[in-house]
Amino acid sequence: MTDQINGKVASDLSVAIVGGGFGGVGAAIRLLQAGVTDLTVFERSGGVGGVWHANTYPGAACDVPSHLYSFSFAPGTEWSRRYAPQADIEQYLNTLVDDFGVRPHLRCNTGVESAEFDAEVGSWQVRTSDGERRNFDLVVAACGQLSNPAIPKLEGIDTFEGPTFHSANWDHDCDLTGKRVAVVGTGASAIQFVPEIAKQAGQLDIYQRSAPWIMHKFDREYPEWEKRLFRKVPARVGLSRRFFFSVFEILTYGFTNRHWVLKPMAKLSNAYRRKELGEYPKLLAKATPDYQIGCKRALFTNDWYPTLKRDNVELVHGKAPRVTATGLVDAEGVERPADVIIWGTGFQPLDFVAPMEIRGLEGRELSEVWDGRPEAYLGTTVAGFPNFFMMYGPNTNHGSGSVPYSNECQYNYILDAVERLCAGGYRYLDLEAEALKRWRNEMEERSAETVWTQGGCNSWYVTESGVNTNNWPGPWLEYKRRTQQIDVSDYRFVK
Repeated sequence: MTDQINGKVASDLSVAIVGGGFGGVGAAIRLLQAGVTDLTVFERSGGVGGVWHANTYPGAACDVPSHLYSFSFAPGTEWSRRYAPQADIEQYLNTLVDDFGVRPHLRCNTGVESAEFDAEVGSWQVRTSDGERRNFDLVVAACGQLSNPAIPKLEGIDTFEGPTFHSANWDHDCDLTGKRVAVVGTGASAIQFVPEIAKQAGQLDIYQRSAPWIMHKFDREYPEWEKRLFRKVPARVGLSRRFFFSVFEILTYGFTNRHWVLKPMAKLSNAYRRKELGEYPKLLAKATPDYQIGCKRALFTNDWYPTLKRDNVELVHGKAPRVTATGLVDAEGVERPADVIIWGTGFQPLDFVAPMEIRGLEGRELSEVWDGRPEAYLGTTVAGFPNFFMMYGPNTNHGSGSVPYSNECQYNYILDAVERLCAGGYRYLDLEAEALKRWRNEMEERSAETVWTQGGCNSWYVTESGVNTNNWPGPWLEYKRRTQQIDVSDYRFVK
């Protein structure tokens, strides 16, 4: 590595980025802008987009307004709706890849199986799924928190004789027309695909462990004239972005230490539910959450309650079902036949880098170091793993907000670290163990008062032992301030 030149990182710095979703694409853009030319983005699937390439289930869309769910340095102007559907977001990321020159650095259908750090030379040996081994000065893991589907370990799950698939691996060849379909789970994905498949299925049984909080979705289509306005008047997009950011930022206080902020949101949700299901008392009871709003992510939809009222739909509430060869048995012992089972059961949120094997100093493996409790300083660096950075790592998820926003904060932090690394001619920088310990204590203390740990629910935000490993327990303006640049006292720089 050579010295820093004109505020940019050395051009001969080599960087491996693992993942071609928002985190990886944005990191590639910012590093290219900073002068890095030896850069490779490894993407295990056939195209960029991350979850927006993988999740093609019917009705897939974002639950954050489009103008906020995009990068500030590349505001989207071609959204078809206020809440962008999956195809719009995937196209947005592909446009960025082409417009910012990332495409030549992209290797699709190539997963990273392992990365091992060599302290003597200060580089990572990366082994890919095609058997190649190559050294890189830096590794940026942009695997995301929602990339590995979770299939529940239900009794009898291997005995079912019909087709089964997870919403993240939708089987488009499976014709649901007239079929008896069982959907397990009522999370963010199921809320979107259930209303769509209910129009096709002969009978649709929805197995729900706990009812979600539902908010009316103020969605609408953007006409062509408004898209032209977005292109010609950037301030219009900027105002929309700032408005929605402000609303979400206020809600972060409700999720963290001022729970009263959420009371108006809960009242609106309750009123909406009563309006839609008031004439169906049994269904209303099943659809009413028994935990505090915000403990799990509140879901925005206009189609969920009308779907529950359909004659061919039944909401089955209670403990996890048991699977048989021909259907599912609920907690009361009632068996309902099924031709197809669809898992709407979310993802494995603790697998921040899985299935990669990451070995740092002294050969320590990252998942073993974490031992079921993932943690990274500012969600980005881990002690003992030099020149290794994470995008959308532990404690960077949003109870309310936009992942691309926190990604941008992390880019600033990573670039500042890399520039200092290059300027000093160092082999590597490594987070001090004491800094990570302070961070762990801070996350514990600040999470203790949050709705995620005190709201009376079990969610993917928190481990079974009650540790908040996923969400940032504070306002996002604070996170932005703290990631503007690194505190050199938090790191060990080695020549």
